[in-house]
Amino acid sequence: MRSLYIPFILAATFLASGCSIKQTVTPAELSSEIAPEICLIPVEGLREGFNTTYENLLKSKGFHTRQIPSGSAPSSCPLSTTYIGTWSWDLAIYMSYADIRVYQYGQQVGQAEYDSRWGGGRVIDKFINAEKKITELTDQLFPKGAAGLKGVKEPNSGTGAGLMTKEAYRQQQIEQLEHQGLSYDEYQKRYKRIMAD
Repeated sequence: MRSLYIPFILAATFLASGCSIKQTVTPAELSSEIAPEICLIPVEGLREGFNTTYENLLKSKGFHTRQIPSGSAPSSCPLSTTYIGTWSWDLAIYMSYADIRVYQYGQQVGQAEYDSRWGGGRVIDKFINAEKKITELTDQLFPKGAAGLKGVKEPNSGTGAGLMTKEAYRQQQIEQLEHQGLSYDEYQKRYKRIMAD
């Protein structure tokens, strides 16, 4: 009789260990010949907060953004990005999935994916601050921002210096915010203040 329970225990152990939160990022490799304008193609029905956060992050990294309709082909612009964000419910609502892809002339050149849909065994870990996670993914996807792209001034050259310094300063302020343990509302309020400056 006892031997009947062993397969059930092994199966439960396997399932619990298989439940994990996955995050993979392949930084975008952009040609220096491409202009820093990026077309935004959100999935239809995406939460406005995701869209606003991502667009503001791209602007802070030196990109010029242009919204085009959901479902547009990535080849519609020389540089484009598609993005998906899914929220789930488990005692509270939380962002369970995000997939951000970057395309150059229609070819995928970078991707950041976060997936907690199979993270049942790590209940607490999946309740993340969505804005912080989008920031983390964007920073990893565009580690150099628009630096080095066609027409973008280097930090030490002419009038571009002030813009790059301001971008670096904003990034530093955002990173400091992330380590202050603020509530979501307080983080969002301060983040918007930084982006507005």
